[in-house]
Amino acid sequence: KEYRKDLEEGMKGKGMTVFEDTPDLIRVKNAAQILNEKQYKKDLETEIKGKGMQVGPDTPEIRRAKRASEIASMKEYKKDLENEIKGKGMEVGMDTPDIQRAKRASEIVSQKEYKKDLETEIKGKGMQVGPYTPEIQRVKKASEIASQKMYKDEAEKMLCYYSAVPDTPEMERIRSTQKNISSV
Repeated sequence: KEYRKDLEEGMKGKGMTVFEDTPDLIRVKNAAQILNEKQYKKDLETEIKGKGMQVGPDTPEIRRAKRASEIASMKEYKKDLENEIKGKGMEVGMDTPDIQRAKRASEIVSQKEYKKDLETEIKGKGMQVGPYTPEIQRVKKASEIASQKMYKDEAEKMLCYYSAVPDTPEMERIRSTQKNISSV
């Protein structure tokens, strides 16, 4: 009863006053805003586009403006480079020790990432990578054979420079002692 009494006294006869933003009121405001945007877009298409004006990022004027902005930005960058770095005596080039160190660090990081990927992608999936793979063992064996062949070739070349030591009494005594030990 009190609510109706307040309604009659407060609202009726005074007309509609501003209410708090209730969910329904907010929804109505949003709908009106969307309708206005649709109407604006419709007007844009009929009034502007329909009369031959191009609206979009690919118009020649917009492309020219973007290009001019890029050129201005590059000029500003070069100006800052000359003023801030070259003007202070710092050498800017590709062969400075700092740049070489940075390149080397980048390569090392890249190699670490590669090895990390190798371990997770290949080793983790059952492929054997290491000194025990058949291909690596074959290469090691070939290397050993080549090394032995080179050693033998070198020994044959050196034979002509050396002669065998004649048997000395000391060597004969050692041989006979060896025979006695092996007999026992």
